[in-house]
Formats: sequence, C-alpha cells, structure tokens
Amino acid sequence: MSNVAGTRTLSYSALEALQRFYAAEEQYVSSGGLDFDAVANTIHPDIVLFQAASLPYGGEYRGHSSFKNWLDRMAEAWRSVRAQGPVFIEHGADTIVSLVTMEAEARATRRQIQMPVCQVVRVQDGLPIEWRVFYWDTVALNDALGHAPRRNR
Repeated sequence: MSNVAGTRTLSYSALEALQRFYAAEEQYVSSGGLDFDAVANTIHPDIVLFQAASLPYGGEYRGHSSFKNWLDRMAEAWRSVRAQGPVFIEHGADTIVSLVTMEAEARATRRQIQMPVCQVVRVQDGLPIEWRVFYWDTVALNDALGHAPRRNR
C-alpha cells in the first residue's frame, strides 16, 4: 500500500513482518540463492543486522546488498538451519523478540548443533529495519563450523 506522498504505509504487525521474512528467506535458501528480490521485499531498505563478531559471518550489515552478503555467507557456513519451537513476544507496535531453538548442520564438517537463539527485531513501515541476533554459545557454533573464533577488537 502507499499513501499520497508515495511512501509505504503497511498495516502489518511486527509478527506478520517477521513471518513474511522467514517465508521469503526459506524460499531464497531452497532456491540456491537465485532470487533475492523476494527477501528484499520483506526487509526495510535501511535494514541493519548485527551478528556476533566472533562468527565467520559476524559483523554489522547495512542495506539490502550487505544483508544479501550475510545471507549468502550463512548459506556457505550451514547446510541447513531450522528454527524449532518459536516463541514470539511483541513489545509495542514496532518490536518483536523471537526465542527459538536453532537446529543446524554445518556444511564443511557435517556436525549438527542445537541451541537457544534470541532475535530482537524492530519494524518500521511494516518491514524489519533493525535485527539483533543473540546465540547461546558462539564457541559451540564455531566448533561445529570447524572455525577458530575471531577475536573482538
């Protein structure tokens, strides 16, 4: 939807925005990364994603092209990633906390891992604009991936 000035005004809740992203992300990964547009349509153009710096795909990702870079790096690291038993907690109209159990298999080592993950997502104009991911144990993630953790500087 758009208003007269041409800016987007969407009537989606934060939860609906997150669910739209998850569906597009699953499609992107299953297609082998062929069409990022479906994902781009579910995230704000000014998206900022924060990942633990000690991970091989860690860092701060700003904007669509940078977010795509992160998604591709995640796909290189993990053969599969599933979120089990999600619990969503909405905080006001623009923030959602997602608590899940991450089940994943590393591409290089074939090691499987299971751990709690918390994501805090802020939504603007019906699209995620800020995403912070908190893993229970980044040392275990790096071990499963066969990586020595990067040091924070």
